[in-house]
Amino acid sequence: MQADTSQPRVLVVDDDPATCDILSQLLGYLGYAPQCLTDSTEALPHLLRQQYHAVLLDLVMPGLSGFDLLRAVKAESGSAQTPVIAVSAHMDLRHKAREHGFHAFIEKPVELAKLRPVLDRILPAS
Repeated sequence: MQADTSQPRVLVVDDDPATCDILSQLLGYLGYAPQCLTDSTEALPHLLRQQYHAVLLDLVMPGLSGFDLLRAVKAESGSAQTPVIAVSAHMDLRHKAREHGFHAFIEKPVELAKLRPVLDRILPAS
C-alpha cells in the first residue's frame, strides 16, 4: 500500500509487532502515514536518513532502548529536531523520559484518547 505523501510521516519503533499494528491503525485513522520497525537496531539509520514529522519510540526494548536511540540520534545529528514521543507501560519512566529530551510520554496500552491530544499538541494542523 502506497502512503499518501501529503500525510505527515510518523515512525513507530516498538519490539512488539501487535503494538506496532495497533499504533499504525490509530495513526492511519488520525490521518498520518505510519512506518513501523520492530528492531531497534534498524531504527537508528532510519532516524538519521529519513525525515519524519514525529517518532513514537518504545522505551524498553532488547538491543537499543528508546533512551539509547534518542541519545544516538542526538550524538550523530547534534540534536533531535523531530519530535520524539516516549511510549511505555512503565509509568515510572515518565520523568526519566522528560529528562532525556522526549517531547511527550504516552502510557501503554496506547488508545486513541491518549494518542490524539499528544499528536495535536506536537503536530498542530497546518
